[in-house]
Amino acid sequence: MSKTCVSISDLTECCLKILHSAGVPEQDADLLTDTLLDAEICGIESHGLIRLPAYIRRIRQGLISPVPEITVSERDCALSIDGGDGLGQVVAHRAMQECVAGAKKHGACFAAVRNSNHFGAASYFSRMAAREGCIGFACTAAGPAMAPFGGMEPLLGTDPFAVSFPVRGHVPFTLDIAVSAVAKGKIRIFEREGKCLPRGWALNKYGNDTTDPAAAISGSLLPMAGHKGYGIAMVIEAFCCLLSGARLSCESEGMFDSHGKAGTGHFFGAFDIAHFTDPEQFERRGGEWFEKIKNSKTRSGVKQILIPGELEESRRNGGPDSLLLSEATYSKILDLNKDGQ
Repeated sequence: MSKTCVSISDLTECCLKILHSAGVPEQDADLLTDTLLDAEICGIESHGLIRLPAYIRRIRQGLISPVPEITVSERDCALSIDGGDGLGQVVAHRAMQECVAGAKKHGACFAAVRNSNHFGAASYFSRMAAREGCIGFACTAAGPAMAPFGGMEPLLGTDPFAVSFPVRGHVPFTLDIAVSAVAKGKIRIFEREGKCLPRGWALNKYGNDTTDPAAAISGSLLPMAGHKGYGIAMVIEAFCCLLSGARLSCESEGMFDSHGKAGTGHFFGAFDIAHFTDPEQFERRGGEWFEKIKNSKTRSGVKQILIPGELEESRRNGGPDSLLLSEATYSKILDLNKDGQ
């Protein structure tokens, strides 16, 4: 699949125009644009601009509210949040802000969210907490895509989660993973680029291993690490769906082919380090720990050991002024821009 080089400033301007024309307020449009471009810069194409056309389509269909009424019910350090069918990034940003504020007061704070939508990369929100001296946790239920261990029906989501925390002398630790063998968005990218999947990623609708992306999309993804990924998916859906009252993955639809409101559930947590220990000691010990790991012996052919989140942060700090964007995605963005003018 051919790609084209586009300046980030041009993409930013284009995205903002599209979102404004769809009725998204300026502050929320800025946030959504930042999350999408951050994913692209970090190489997470599956959570980048490829998602914007689906968001706009769902706004136009009345399935996403561009100006949601977000309500927060607070009981000490436990928050229940109704996202009002808003853009997932807008709802998630508000939820993590509330969690950080609650953690500064109580030491820890958690939010169970319902009536939201796809929120992009989970680490965008866990890093919010790390910047405020907290350990941040973010996770979300997703559309039905993954089979339970030993099964063949897509009853669970890819259900990603992220954890971030600050250390001295290093970028924040950030782990952001789906509990499936691969994110479903990456399957769609393989399909678009005409590539075969590695074995062990997915099943076709007959329950057989497949390397065909189209067959995988109509079939099921496999959990990472077998029963371990399967079990973690159920834990995440308990947090995101059972606690909040949101739809379980098996009760929902995929974002790209849904015809109703998503009713997506998320779960967020923030732990204020200062409530547990001296923050300077935490960050110093964390930095020393990271150095020990990075300076340990590497296997043959491995140049360096990276801390989770380090690669993505290096791409952010590289200061790129342009992106290599797939021509198909860029064409859709340009079409949306024309429609909004």
